[in-house]
Amino acid sequence: MKRTASKIGRLAFMLMAWMLLPCTLVAGTQQQSKSADDGEKKKTDQRRVTYFYLEAERQKELGNNSAVADLLQHCLAIDPDNAAANYDLSMVYFNLRNDSLGLRRLKKAVEQDPNNPWYLQTLASIYLSKRQPDLAMPILEHMSKLQTKRTDILAQLFQLYKNDGRTQDAINTLDRIQTLQGNSARIATQKFALRIDQGDTLRAFDEMKTLCREFPYDASNLLILGDLYLSVDMPDSAKTYYAKVEHIDPRNTNLQAARLQYQLSIGDTVRYHEMRDSVILDDRNDLNLRVNSMSLVAREGLADSTYRHHTERMFAQLLAEEKPEMPFLQLYLAYRAYAYGESTEQLIPVMERILEVEPSDMATLQDLLRYYVTKNDIEHVGELCRKALIYHPSELTFHYFLALSLAQEKKMQETQNALETAIRQADEESRPDILGDIYALLGDVHHEFGNEKEAFAAYDSCLVYSPDNIGCLNNYAYYLSLKNEQLDKAEKMSYRTIKAEPTNKTYLDTYAWILFCQNDFTTARIYMDRVVDVNQADSILLQSDDISAVVLEHAGDIYSQCGQTEQAVRLWKLARQKDTDTKNTLLNRKIRKQKYLKK
Repeated sequence: MKRTASKIGRLAFMLMAWMLLPCTLVAGTQQQSKSADDGEKKKTDQRRVTYFYLEAERQKELGNNSAVADLLQHCLAIDPDNAAANYDLSMVYFNLRNDSLGLRRLKKAVEQDPNNPWYLQTLASIYLSKRQPDLAMPILEHMSKLQTKRTDILAQLFQLYKNDGRTQDAINTLDRIQTLQGNSARIATQKFALRIDQGDTLRAFDEMKTLCREFPYDASNLLILGDLYLSVDMPDSAKTYYAKVEHIDPRNTNLQAARLQYQLSIGDTVRYHEMRDSVILDDRNDLNLRVNSMSLVAREGLADSTYRHHTERMFAQLLAEEKPEMPFLQLYLAYRAYAYGESTEQLIPVMERILEVEPSDMATLQDLLRYYVTKNDIEHVGELCRKALIYHPSELTFHYFLALSLAQEKKMQETQNALETAIRQADEESRPDILGDIYALLGDVHHEFGNEKEAFAAYDSCLVYSPDNIGCLNNYAYYLSLKNEQLDKAEKMSYRTIKAEPTNKTYLDTYAWILFCQNDFTTARIYMDRVVDVNQADSILLQSDDISAVVLEHAGDIYSQCGQTEQAVRLWKLARQKDTDTKNTLLNRKIRKQKYLKK
């Protein structure tokens, strides 16, 4: 029985095991299937993220910021922890000037990849640009630990520590830079200043002494140390190091300047002046040192009239050379202008001497041109402009005033050639106002030659570059009125001239004449009365330089059409007296017939 029962038990157990087996197999199969599905999903998601990210990069190259943002958002919807997508999306927001979203995404990228140097550098730069150094410092400190050899990060940290008053941290950072780069005058002097801020003068000078021991034959370092001793009122120590510099480099320019300061610091002004004069007059010395020293002499001459004789003597010695240095000439020009309040005319010889030494000196050329134009010295204007154009062929100012001088000499063909040359020299950087003046004058020349079409084209070009060119507006309007064409356009242009210069008699005459051509005789007379005061005596009207024969004839025409014949005849007769053209037959006929005649 026992044996039979045991067999039955084993069979029952096997049956139960067999019955349970399918369930176990199914459960295991399902678990394996789920794990396989998850792995496949991750691979699919990764492929999708990669696709969207690469497409975002392509759209970035095309400049499609909106598409880039959408694609990166797809990346993050699939993989919210994708640091690269967060970083790139932050750049999109910054480009769109949405700084708050950009900063949020950038900080997220740093959280997800905290050791990425590029992300860290960008975040630190953003904080610095927003003037939040307290937020930038921890990031830069972290970066300096990650990339221990990056001196640019250490330099940023040094400046931040220094600005924040963290002097010891700044010194420690300089120590790190020094370990990487070696000692230098820049590092040593920065440490010196920081030690002084700490009140530790002894260690401050030790920093510089260490540098000098490391580079015993570097005169510049020794000179810096001497200057620093002089700055803290220790002239004896300074003198020791200046002597070392002299042994190494006796003609060191900075040593000469330092010695001058040394003489002042010990109160030996007599020796100081002797040494300074010697430095200035010795042409073997550095020119900048000589000029700077001479400027001090000039300043003393301006401040103290008793010292002026010495200043003049020094300038005389410097300028006695056949070809003196330009800076001394320019300094002398400025000195005389300030010292004596001399007019430009009295300074002309100095300017001319400058141009003998340096004929291309633009400032002097412009000053002389301004003087000659003011004096209406046509000969010198033309001569100066010709010389100036040798060195400055593209300077339109010289072209224009050369043409203007030729026009005043009635050399009209040469004037036209000069103006056309100027136009060929013009480029996109040329001043519009001077280019407008050139076209305006070219229009006048063309009209002088009877080329009305070319004249009006030139005037139009002038007004493109210089819409408010009053002279062009006046001449253009007047010549249109003489042709009795486009009178509305002429009236508008002329009105702008009298708005700009309401007392200019030439512009008022033009406007009155255009109104006359438009048959508005009453208004024309109102404006003409501001030009010609008929209540004045004949002698006064004849002597007035502002009232030409043409203006008097216009006034007569206007008065005639207003029904005041007697006044009109008077004005016509005055025009005939003032007119140098004795063959003005139309004017003579008006007087004889005592009425206005068109032809």
